[in-house]
Amino acid sequence: MNILLYNPDNEVTHNFMPHLWMFLLKSLTPPEHRVLLVDGNAQRMSERALVRYVRDHQIDLVGIGAMTRMAAKAYRMADAVRAAGIPVVMGGPHVTEVPDEALGRDAEPRHADAVALGEADQTWPRIVADAERGALKEIYAPVDEAGKEVKPALADYPEIKWDQMDLDQFDLIGHFPRLARRILTLLGAPWQSIYLVPIESGRGCPYGCEFCTVTGFFGDSIRFRSNESVVNELLMLKAMEERQKAKILVFFIDDNFAINPRRTKSLLREIIARGAQVP
Repeated sequence: MNILLYNPDNEVTHNFMPHLWMFLLKSLTPPEHRVLLVDGNAQRMSERALVRYVRDHQIDLVGIGAMTRMAAKAYRMADAVRAAGIPVVMGGPHVTEVPDEALGRDAEPRHADAVALGEADQTWPRIVADAERGALKEIYAPVDEAGKEVKPALADYPEIKWDQMDLDQFDLIGHFPRLARRILTLLGAPWQSIYLVPIESGRGCPYGCEFCTVTGFFGDSIRFRSNESVVNELLMLKAMEERQKAKILVFFIDDNFAINPRRTKSLLREIIARGAQVP
């Protein structure tokens, strides 16, 4: 199958950092499928343009992830794609909180063929397999046989092969004003591209603030990747930076990177020891 993972913009603000979920799900997709990524913040599209894109690339399944500030745009884009005959799976914090809204169970129009609740690390391969068979279920939830929610362990975190990802749409130089690009050239900057890459070292937050969905989405216990996994990802990015003559900036998207000071210091010391610093 040809799969498109689409992250909508909210048509107001711009986010120049890619959303990690797209790259993570691409890494979890069985290799026989082709996965394309479009982030509306970097590549803004209208409904008509998105439909043209999915037709031009013969897309068989579209996955859309959105937070609440993107939900209105996400629903419009999903409606356009479904009207073109392509099934849509929606996920992310907003859909997890109000799945009936996306499925049209609240006397509202239906926007999605299926919804993925919570973290989709385990459910995504199942969604892909069901879509390939033409047998999508309405709701995919990360639960065990007893119906208890299961949070994915980050000890076996998948390898995101950044060096094999098409990051052209996220090249910050392409978004710079012409004058800024000219100044960089005059200053002799050696970079052909600049990327801001998100990585995570842990998930979860114990605080449960009423204005935040993090605890409800990721849980109240902190799960960490191994230091080795994080450092290996940084080393991959560092090698990619040198090979592509690019500048790569790394942003840890953990909700609280320093929530466990002992663990944070251990990770930072290993980054320094193995020379994995990426500015």
